[in-house]
Amino acid sequence: MYKYLLIIVILAISISLFPQTGKGKDVEQETVTFLESTNFNDVLQILEAFSWKYERKKIINLSSVNDAIGIPIHNLTWRKTLELITLKKGLIIEEKVGTIIVKYRELAAEQKVEEKAIEIQSEINTKQVRISAVAFVCDKAYLKSLGIDWSTLLDGKVKADINVETASFVPGNVMSVNASRSTGIGGQSIEINTLLKTIESNQLGTVIAKPTVVVSSGKKGYLQVGQDVSVKMVDDAGNTTDKFFATGVIMDVEPTVLISEDSIEVVHLITSVERSAATPGAVSTVINKSASRTDVILYNGEETVIGGLYDTDEIKIRSGIPFLKDLPWWVFGIRYLTGYYKIDKKERELVIIIKADILDDAITRMKNKK
Repeated sequence: MYKYLLIIVILAISISLFPQTGKGKDVEQETVTFLESTNFNDVLQILEAFSWKYERKKIINLSSVNDAIGIPIHNLTWRKTLELITLKKGLIIEEKVGTIIVKYRELAAEQKVEEKAIEIQSEINTKQVRISAVAFVCDKAYLKSLGIDWSTLLDGKVKADINVETASFVPGNVMSVNASRSTGIGGQSIEINTLLKTIESNQLGTVIAKPTVVVSSGKKGYLQVGQDVSVKMVDDAGNTTDKFFATGVIMDVEPTVLISEDSIEVVHLITSVERSAATPGAVSTVINKSASRTDVILYNGEETVIGGLYDTDEIKIRSGIPFLKDLPWWVFGIRYLTGYYKIDKKERELVIIIKADILDDAITRMKNKK
């Protein structure tokens, strides 16, 4: 009995005199040193090696800080160093599964409301701009036969160069409804509404959207006619997440009301237009995109046009001898002798017409209403 008790006492004394040097001890002993002029991102990259080694976590910097850390670090553990430099820069640390996120400290709810109120107060007397758009697609060959010159768009009318060779392809109602003859041989001024009605009545195109948005001067507006597509992606920690991409007809506008020396108001309009569609594949999703961006100055009520965005539609058509080509396959295989499939390709053009109207500020509109 005394023999076993003596062995236990000796083991306890040995453990107290010779502590284990495990993983936790390595973390306490392994320290880092940095000069105060060391770049913040460089320090995070070095600390990431330690965080991955001991905690299997990556460090993600969501802030825009990219200057010197501004404080000397001497023989501190990586965790203490991370806490110290983020505190110095006014940042916070948020830990998630597999990641340590460095980001800005969120403002208190009361401070956000106060800043928003000040911003709104400063915009009470700001003019607004109503952006009206018409987006339509039309058969490219048909528009070419009309000889439409979009650069001549003015007051809702556009010029068309219709000659003797192409007149036979143009329906007569284009020239008969609300259309007026202009100067020049073969020159016609066609109203946009008439052109759109003719395109739709002849099934050569369609109006896909007529969005309207009112934006304060100097602010951004966003329009989307389409859907968001989900794509599976893997982050740095190996987690699978869904990332959504906007597709369809997308338009970003940023109008600014300017006043000339003779008190004439004009609109400086920055706009970008995109038409995109997602095609799921076996490996990944492909997003086909056509985009355009313009920066123009328009007077009140003037229109501008964005064209030249083309795509190709492929339609599978069954042709051959009527009735016989549509017989079932088991009727002596007659359908294979009397019919065939063909791919009909049609090029279409997306045209977007944008109009800018300057509106009074809210106070002026209220006074005018009274």
